[in-house]
Amino acid sequence: MSNTVRGIPCGSGPVMPIPNQSYRDIALSFKVQADSGRVLYALSIPEYIEAWLQIPDVSDFRFVFNPDTREAFRVDLYEKESLRACVHGTCRVVGENQVKYIWKTTSSTRTTETLVNMRLKYSSAGCILRLKHSGFNDPAESAWCLKVWHQSLERLCRLMKKN
Repeated sequence: MSNTVRGIPCGSGPVMPIPNQSYRDIALSFKVQADSGRVLYALSIPEYIEAWLQIPDVSDFRFVFNPDTREAFRVDLYEKESLRACVHGTCRVVGENQVKYIWKTTSSTRTTETLVNMRLKYSSAGCILRLKHSGFNDPAESAWCLKVWHQSLERLCRLMKKN
């Protein structure tokens, strides 16, 4: 049996799994009740990423972006007012409905660089967001990122929900 984790979609009905993944990859699919263009914008602009990105298991986190680069951001993770780790992200729109992040996590013991690929597919009730995060060497980091993405994409769904 595979250790790959699949997401629970926002809204109703199952969503197709993402093929070609290793057992440490994260693969999530969510139904988002919003136009794919609007969701793509929220996924690709650091100022908007800050609104939906959720970081579990830390006492505090700070989102930092450089308005001049428009693609890069950093998330500083704190535990009891001490910097525990940083996530450096570089965001690129690589197609009409696709965004990729280079996700580099740096702590006192290691640095890991992974790839986050997000694709949007039109749906009658909005769009389907499929996320694949790959390149993990450590199962604990994969499990932590699974929490990050699951909580973050649930928040994105709530923020994007049509009235």
